[in-house]
Order: sequence, then C-alpha cells, then structure tokens
Amino acid sequence: MAPLATLLATCSIAAVVHMKSNNATTQDATENVIVLEEETNKPPPHLVMMVIDDLGWSDVGYHGSNFPTPNIDQLASEGVKLEKYYVQQVCSPTRSALVTARYPFRTGLQHTTTLTPGSHSKIPSDTATIAEVLKTAGYSTHAIGKWHVGYSSWADTPIGRGFDSYTGYLQGGEDYYSHSISPTQLIPVGNLSIAGFDMWHNRTAAWETSGKYSTDVFMDEAQRVLDTRNPEQPMFMYFAHQEIHAPDLKPPDSASIAACAGRNWTSPIGPEVTKLRGTLCSMASNLDASIGRFVDMLKAKNMWENTVLWLTTDNGGMTYGVAEDGVGSLGVSVSSNWPLRGGKATLFEGGVRGVSFVAGGFLPAAARGKTRTELMQHVDIPATMAKLAGAEWTKAPTDGLDVWDAVVHGAPSNRVEVPINVDTCVGVTGGPPCSLRESKYNALISSKWKLIEANWNFINCPNSTWCTGAGFYDGWWTNEPMVHVPYNASQAAMPVRGLKNGGLWLFDLSVDPHEERNVAAENPAVVKTMRDRLATLAEPANGYKDPQRNIPDPRSLPGLHNKMWAPFRRFGEEDPPMPAEYVDAVVAAAATAYWD
Repeated sequence: MAPLATLLATCSIAAVVHMKSNNATTQDATENVIVLEEETNKPPPHLVMMVIDDLGWSDVGYHGSNFPTPNIDQLASEGVKLEKYYVQQVCSPTRSALVTARYPFRTGLQHTTTLTPGSHSKIPSDTATIAEVLKTAGYSTHAIGKWHVGYSSWADTPIGRGFDSYTGYLQGGEDYYSHSISPTQLIPVGNLSIAGFDMWHNRTAAWETSGKYSTDVFMDEAQRVLDTRNPEQPMFMYFAHQEIHAPDLKPPDSASIAACAGRNWTSPIGPEVTKLRGTLCSMASNLDASIGRFVDMLKAKNMWENTVLWLTTDNGGMTYGVAEDGVGSLGVSVSSNWPLRGGKATLFEGGVRGVSFVAGGFLPAAARGKTRTELMQHVDIPATMAKLAGAEWTKAPTDGLDVWDAVVHGAPSNRVEVPINVDTCVGVTGGPPCSLRESKYNALISSKWKLIEANWNFINCPNSTWCTGAGFYDGWWTNEPMVHVPYNASQAAMPVRGLKNGGLWLFDLSVDPHEERNVAAENPAVVKTMRDRLATLAEPANGYKDPQRNIPDPRSLPGLHNKMWAPFRRFGEEDPPMPAEYVDAVVAAAATAYWD
C-alpha cells in the first residue's frame, strides 16, 4: 500500500479534467470541458457544510426509510449522491475531521466515545480549521448548532477558531427545549450542581432560548446571518443540526407529528421501541422541513444558484442496541442503518458508512441526478471546499483530497484507502496514560477490502455475544417492524493473539457490502498487509497521536459558572493538577458511563 503522502502527491498533479478512462470519446471530452468552463465562469461559491446528527443509513427516504423526508430526497435526487462515503463511528472524531481536514488520529481526537463535558480535549492550535482557511480567501464564516470539538477556553470555541459568528451548543447532546445537560453518571461530585445550560450567541449565554426547540433557534440564526451578511462577500456556513440525536423528543411542529401519524411503528422488541420510532419519525420530518426552509431562504436571497450545499451525517444512526448496555435516555435511540451491520459506536458499516450528497445551483447541470460510488471520506469535504474557494491550507497539511472532479465528472477520487479509525490507546478517558493500552480499536478500507482489528468493549456490555470488540453492540436492525438480527458464527471475529475479547474481521465489500461473511481466515496475506498498514499509521513518526485526555475538569462544573457549561480556562494558562481522589472517582465512573 502506498503511503498517504504519495497518494496526496499523485492527486496534486492530476489533470484538470479527468476522463473516465484512457479511451474516453471526443464527446465525453467535450462534455467535460463544457462543465469545466461552466464552473470557471462563476464567482467563488457560497459554501454550506450541513452536518446531521446521528442520521442512519436508512433514516432517509431515498435509502428506504419509512420516515417522510421529501426535501432531503429531492435535494439528493437533484444533486449528487455519494454512496461510498465514510465517517467515524461517533461524533467528535468526525466533526474534528470535517473542521480540520485531518484524520482524528493525527490530532488526538479519535476517542472511542466523544468529548465529555468539561474536557480539555480540543482541536490543536497548530491545526487550521476550514473557517480560518476560508477567511484567507475573503469568506465570511458562520457556525450554527453543535460544536463538540473543544471548549475549555474561548480560544477553542468557534469564535476562537475562525468563525465570525456562532449560535449553538458546545457539548454533544442536551435537552431540545431546556438546552441543559446533566451527566450525573459521569461526575461524582457530591452536592455541587452539574446540571448546566448550554446555548450561546458568540460568547453570551442565550438564556432567552430556554423553552424553544433547538431547530427553531438555529433556523432563526440562519435567517439572521442571511439578512445581515455583506452581499459582496462569499459566505461559508457550518450548519450542524441537533436532530436527530437523542434524547428523542417530539418537536412542536404539528405538521411533522401529523406526517408520522397513522403509521405502524409496532416492534416486537417492545413498547419503548414502538413509541420511540414514532417520535424519531417526527424529528426526522421536522429536520427535513427545516432543510427545505433553509434552501428557500437561500433562494429568496438569490444565493442558491451560486451555492454548494454538502450534507453529511456525523456517524451512523444510534440503534436500540445501546440500551442493552444500560445507557440512559441521552444516548438511546432507534435509528435504522438497514441493511448495514451495526450502527453508531461500532466500526461496522452501519456505524461508519455515511449518508451524504452534494446539492446547490453551483453544481453543473450535467452532474445533477448522478450517483457516485468512488471512495470518499469526511476529510475530503473541507479539502474540496477550500479548493473551490481558491484557498490554501495553512499550518499542518491536510489528509483530505480534492474530490470535486469525482463528484462532478465521475472521475476517480484518488482515494485508495480509508483509515476509518486508528487507536492503540483505547478507553473512554483517552490518554495518556492509556486506560487500555492492550486494546486496539482500528479499522481500514483498502480497495475492496475492509479490516477491523479491535477488542474494545463497553464495560457494561451484558455479554460477549452482544459486544464483540468492534463497539457497543453487533447485528442488524431492520425497518418496520424493527427487529434485531443477531450475527452467526461465520460473521464473528476471528480470534488472534493480542486481541483478547475481540479479534479480526475481513470483509470483501465488493461482494459483501453488508458484512455478512468474515473471510479473514481465508485471506491471511490480505490480513497481514492491512494490519501492517495500520501499524504504520499508528507510528508517531507518521503523525499518529494518542487520544487526548478526556475527563471533566472540576473547574468546569456548572455550579461554578452560574449553572452553565461554559469555558473555564484562560488561553494558554497552565492547568493545575486535578486532585487524585477526584481523578480516580471520575475514571471509575467513566468506565460505566456513556455521554454523547
């Protein structure tokens, strides 16, 4: 396998117009030149990166969902669907990649779960964000919604990382109406309040939004940005929705509730799943309606015809499988990734193969309505957007590829591998010191092959049949009726020395996209090559960094900040050592807690 640097160098000298093969016809060449001229004659596009939280593969209509998503379906059908696109298994790692174009294992943000409230973990200061890069090309930059990639100081928040404005929340999940979070499982601090408010306008707590559904807060902010922006300046918007992340709470939009009424959500798993499927449907419908309204806003401002809207999920949908681990309502949901295996918090396809498409008037007419199956990954989105803007990345180099030709022309993406995750310092509290140094949580796609090399299990997992080393649960969850299909012996991990309570999975995705047959034992040479490649990627000399330490600082607790989860460090200040008894208590609690 060629090293990534070689792949990037190869990509950088690629021809401006790619042909589908060396035998491309004159007509093909003419069409590509026409498309290229169409793009060249346009001013720099407005760029919208829209991140949907926990959107499962089968939570959208065009993938067979029973949820009504007509706006999403129309945008996807009139745009370009990306059907071999990959993200991380959970939120913070993906979002760090989307913001920086760097693999999370290069920034220490590849945590098995996500950043806890009060964590010091953040995007490193020597790593540029897409907002900082686009500002060098004259863009206005705006962030709306979920951040969840560091906030211990204001310098780590969107306002400190290149965004001109920000309205949203800094943690991973919260109540949609009260905008508060109380991670009681995680922080054993006696009678000090840990329930905290988390909704901000720039550096000001947005208390006036209490009681207002998050999506409505974000849509108001989107309208404000469009109303007040300089029309002579290109715009970048990072729009990170809260929907459809748990807790599953019905929106106030009666039309969304009505759109899901009368459908049969009955599940043999039990009444809770039946109820939650109906609630999640109304949330998906509300999300879909808001996306339709946002497009209408852009059209009303005469911006749509010069906009690239790139929609992506942050990970696969959270299935009800996590409920078996004892996770509370903040984490439990009932998404479907059918027919993909697993879901959020697993390295299987249901956790990492993401819903994504590109839409907008800037997209050449000849590209619309197409489906692409070239390999792509989250880091490619910001890298491509920077190229479209005529901006160059500063500070550390990117891991992303400019895949615009693959999106528009169907050219090769030049991505021959997808490092889904590389983590040899596994544990919910990160490191160093590594909480589980003997564990691995790795996965790699190379051409048609996918290897999972993992033995990390949530400590509350009920048994080794449920958790197999590749994440929080295993198996498949169907659409209606929602049932769990367990894996069988031919689909289990291949045991191997050094991966106790886990093992190896090798899948030929060209014939087995649903990961129904583990062929590791039959292909030892492929397994060795891919394990060697993972070992190379995990070398510090090649840019690997262990996960940053990820436990709440006692200085962060809302009882010390007017009942808010707010930045608690001055930029550059030295962190005093945490009391040993506090660290021990939090580490012990973290082993059996889940936050998101």
